[in-house]
Amino acid sequence: MFKKGDKIKVIDDDQKGVVIGVEKNRIKVMTEFGFEDSFYAHELILDKPLEVGEVKVVKTETSRQKPKKLPNNEPKEIDLHIGQLVDSFIHLSNYEMLQIQLQKVRDEIELAKKERRSRLIFIHGHGTGKLRDELHNLLLQYKGLEFYDASFRKYKLGATEVRLF
Repeated sequence: MFKKGDKIKVIDDDQKGVVIGVEKNRIKVMTEFGFEDSFYAHELILDKPLEVGEVKVVKTETSRQKPKKLPNNEPKEIDLHIGQLVDSFIHLSNYEMLQIQLQKVRDEIELAKKERRSRLIFIHGHGTGKLRDELHNLLLQYKGLEFYDASFRKYKLGATEVRLF
């Protein structure tokens, strides 16, 4: 999974580093600040740029009309915590877990379009905000929707609401 020399990021902390050793289920890391630290593999992801395949740009006419609201206005809550999405995640890398979570978002958006839902709430939790940031980056790629922090009273800052038009 991880090997000596890999650049990594810590999921629940704002740390980066380089793998200097792998011992059983612990990964030894030299942090960007010159300290040695040890982490479990599930606490780390590879620090590599996201690879994007072919990108197709399609021009569409813009309309000044307000988008129509979809009829199903009840929000659907989707919990993106990895334990809710897979039976066991011990064998998964942080990168793999993130990809599963983002695929769940894609699937739910497509399903919402088919069901003509107008609102989704993605529960991503607090943590360091990595999942939240990746979720927002993904949502920026969609047209016909807007997103913002969901109800602070109900979710604190652990959820994003999506409105589809």
